[in-house]
Amino acid sequence: MGDYYQVTEWREGYYRIGSPENVFSEVIIGTDKALLFDTGYGFGNLAKTVKEITDLPLIIVNSHGHVDHCGGNYQFDEPGYLHPADMELSYSHTSEKMRALSVEQAKETRDILTGEKHNILPEKFDEDSYITAGIGDLIPMEEGQIFDLGDKKLEVVGLPGHTPGSVGLLEREDEILFVGDAINAHLWLFLPESLKLSDYIATLHKAQELPFSQMVQAHHPMIAEKDVLTGYLDTAENLDIGKGHPYPNAIFPEIASVICAREGYDFRDPGFSSIVISEEHLG
Repeated sequence: MGDYYQVTEWREGYYRIGSPENVFSEVIIGTDKALLFDTGYGFGNLAKTVKEITDLPLIIVNSHGHVDHCGGNYQFDEPGYLHPADMELSYSHTSEKMRALSVEQAKETRDILTGEKHNILPEKFDEDSYITAGIGDLIPMEEGQIFDLGDKKLEVVGLPGHTPGSVGLLEREDEILFVGDAINAHLWLFLPESLKLSDYIATLHKAQELPFSQMVQAHHPMIAEKDVLTGYLDTAENLDIGKGHPYPNAIFPEIASVICAREGYDFRDPGFSSIVISEEHLG
């Protein structure tokens, strides 16, 4: 399906839309409606790809306000749901300045394995239209809100830390938790909008109490099992910034951030996890 995205149905009614920029959007199909969780950067024709999956009435939910998760909202007639705490962030991240930066980064995307840079933008990409696209219409959502798709019901769960308004969607009957960037093996907690380490730890403890067995993350191709939370907590609760390694970044080069990994684990191990953090976000 599609000519830019790769679509996989990993469980009946649950589709993953993968992209060259290593961001996954999720499509959940119910008997009455469908839900799109995150719209990625929006470089390719995501709306067309979703239409190839389903023609049911569509609900769009953004996990948080970063451009790689709400950048494709402009392609849809439907408004996007977003937590109020990330509203201002989403406007900033879909500004012309941020969109232009995203385009330039896409032109020099580094291959994880080879280290070589290449342009991942689709053919005939309309750069000017993309940069001026904005965010589209947004609707605030709240903790506990239910998106009823018919036979599937997705509940909004607040998972603050990476951003103040990061949320997950919980499907209780199927025991699936969609988390966006809020919980993952390579968590960014150094951004100006990020909360404190203690907030992320509280989110991890909160997630442990939720009734799910599978966790779907926005930048990981594999579906995680719930027990990975043990390793994420170990990393967070035993974090020693003095043992971290410098983590230069192109978005905020002025921020002195370091990456702190779970001690005794290699990044290829299933139990590996890491947090990128700055001094300001300790505590």
